[in-house]
Amino acid sequence: MFKKSPYWTNLRPQLIELAGRKCWYCEGEVSNSRLAIDHFRPKGGVVGEPDDSHIGYYWLAYEVSNFRLICEFCNSSTDDSPTGSRVTKIHHFPLLNPAARLRAPGVDPESIDRELPVLLDPIKPRDCDLLDFDASGAARRNDHRPRSALERAVNTCRVGESVRIYGLDRPGLNERRNRVWIDTVFKAEVLESGIKIDGVVDRVRDLIAPETPHSSAALSALRSMRHLRSVVEHFSDELGLELGFAGITQPEAHTVYDLINAGALKSGIEMVGVANYGEVVALLLPDGGFELGVRSYATPSSAAQAATGSADVDGWDFWHIVVASSRVSLSQIRREFNEARTASPSES
Repeated sequence: MFKKSPYWTNLRPQLIELAGRKCWYCEGEVSNSRLAIDHFRPKGGVVGEPDDSHIGYYWLAYEVSNFRLICEFCNSSTDDSPTGSRVTKIHHFPLLNPAARLRAPGVDPESIDRELPVLLDPIKPRDCDLLDFDASGAARRNDHRPRSALERAVNTCRVGESVRIYGLDRPGLNERRNRVWIDTVFKAEVLESGIKIDGVVDRVRDLIAPETPHSSAALSALRSMRHLRSVVEHFSDELGLELGFAGITQPEAHTVYDLINAGALKSGIEMVGVANYGEVVALLLPDGGFELGVRSYATPSSAAQAATGSADVDGWDFWHIVVASSRVSLSQIRREFNEARTASPSES
């Protein structure tokens, strides 16, 4: 009879110390014994693909970067929602580009970065910034972050799918986030009124602290009060960290690196172009360059010119990302990003 490995038992307290006793997906407070360690990329199988033949990312079973703290509900394999529409996280890991999915460890350890997950990753700030909450506590997409060109190409919404698969719309969660929202707004109004109550600023900071349950809902509430002078005065740093709020506008993207830095593109993915002799594939580098064969090129046009042998080619139109059966050009991604950065909520 095999004994249960002490690995997980020893690791869990370290993760709790790092981020508090909260689920990293729903942000609900959970007792230590009710918190489990989830594999963001499922280790035991991936469902939802045409043939359901993926046996899981077994080689990431002990990879710390793949670990997330999760509560029993988010980690459940059953659907106990009133409508029976919940999918559950446990074996679901959809991609925007399913053809790039790895089925075994690659020779290049960074090859997994070519995958474009649909699900929001709770440890990635730019993913978290896509998610917002309203006064009722309901999860929704950030009005200032419309769907990307890649999402539109496959007709999906990363936030909508994450809410559905993580079960972020369950009534108990909405009620708790609603209470946090009301508490945050009340304290902001007290601060603005000028009534002298010691510790109000610190109490608001406690509500939006990352280790506090439902801190994202508290931050959404604080953003809704950014028209108040006292809120901007005391929390400009917290609000200013989120581009697009508190009067800060995300700058226009002019280079591929700008798009990578803004989260609109991901380094490590394959860029595809069509030359006279057929398809050409280049690897997008972290600095915005293109690796083509044994050489790298600083700009999309220089890489396209090398691929085609023609000096009269625009690399922004030449290079595409293949998403499912669709292709999205670099120029389209840049155009939509620049349009979205200044779009009003009604336009997005």
